[in-house]
Amino acid sequence: MRCLARTAMLAAALSACTVAALPTATAATAATSGAEHQRPRTERVSVAADGAEGNAESYTAGISADGRFATFRSVATNLTPGTRGGVNLFIKDLRSGAVEQANVASDGTPADDSSFDIALSADGRYAVFDSRAGNLSPDKRPGDTDLFVRDRTTGRTELLLENTQQQAGTSYEPAVSADGRFVAFTSDRTDLVPGPSTDPVAVYVRDRWNGTTQRVSVRSDGSQAGTRSAAPVISADGSKVGFLSLGGLGEGEPAGSAAAAGLAKPRLSTFYVHDMRTGRTESAARQRDGSDAGASDIRLSPDGRYALFTTRSSDVVPGKTTQTSDVYARDLRTGTTQRLSLAHDGSEARGDSRGPVMSADNRKVFFTSTAPNLVPGGTTGGHQAVYARDLRTGSVERLDVAAGGTPADGESTGVATDGPGRTAVFTSSAGNLVPGDTNKADDVFLRRLP
Repeated sequence: MRCLARTAMLAAALSACTVAALPTATAATAATSGAEHQRPRTERVSVAADGAEGNAESYTAGISADGRFATFRSVATNLTPGTRGGVNLFIKDLRSGAVEQANVASDGTPADDSSFDIALSADGRYAVFDSRAGNLSPDKRPGDTDLFVRDRTTGRTELLLENTQQQAGTSYEPAVSADGRFVAFTSDRTDLVPGPSTDPVAVYVRDRWNGTTQRVSVRSDGSQAGTRSAAPVISADGSKVGFLSLGGLGEGEPAGSAAAAGLAKPRLSTFYVHDMRTGRTESAARQRDGSDAGASDIRLSPDGRYALFTTRSSDVVPGKTTQTSDVYARDLRTGTTQRLSLAHDGSEARGDSRGPVMSADNRKVFFTSTAPNLVPGGTTGGHQAVYARDLRTGSVERLDVAAGGTPADGESTGVATDGPGRTAVFTSSAGNLVPGDTNKADDVFLRRLP
């Protein structure tokens, strides 16, 4: 499965608007607006335009900020005509039901090799993805994983980066700003910026309008730490970029400081945020004494104010008594951190929580958890389940449910949300979320929230 391959790749790579403070459950509940509410429902996304279910697994759900387009990976070959084998990327129009393969050449020819990660601009026009395919651009080096941009309005697919030297190198893990201008990514290439590179793997940002590339996994003075960085995330306006690194990039940190006990685990490292406007790089997952907490599953809120992460550290906030992983938000403006993975009554989650994402108004947080106590009468059967928590009211809702609220009978992972926080997408192995799910494979689903 590609999700396992991506974990292995990441492990190898690692061996602006002004808003009020993050709402809390102690704040007064907002008055009910007069806006029309949609009815909650669950739908399967990873099906063909005619509703036929995929003949193999689909996973790694994503959604555009405007909520119209969902993305996913799949090894199914019957979702669109002409799909070849391997891992392919698909975009589903949630309004019309149309499905298109994203990793195709400008003439519509499907990729001749696997593709892995995809990111959409806010309106879904630009799809940025990585692929090993050799038939998507005549300028691609054979065998390397490269980044491509597909303009879904013009139908043009092109390389994001020019191959300025005849050398091997891979670029992958794209994250894109809302307007499609800035693309953050991971690369081991040494020809992307002027001067020598001491980092074996680094995080960069490409300005598609100006045709420039900048290394962002650097110290605040612009120097490199000679370490490995990966897993970039980007704010909607492109002004903030977060990433994981083996350390040495924060103020006063020695190179490799994140190799301390507990930080050398796969997918667990130091979470940094680089400010593209000021050049400052700061650690974003800290314990109360200011030391690094070790993080995974990193995200930024769309406005770039909050750094979201998962950690098992017991001293990020006061009052943690469990030995489980929790999800947190650090306010990059005030330096305060809040635990997000709490039950409906404010008690601690009695199970591991991970993978936080936040709505554009910073009011709702979405995450997965094995905790059985997040909702009244809840149970997960030991599986991960998907939840939404309203940070203003403290209410928690389980999302991987069928009609009538029946919980998923399988594992649900990897939640993403649109800007308003009214549509969430996720992967699930459950077979009871929608009628007619008989393929006995992971599928991608959405949950409409009121």
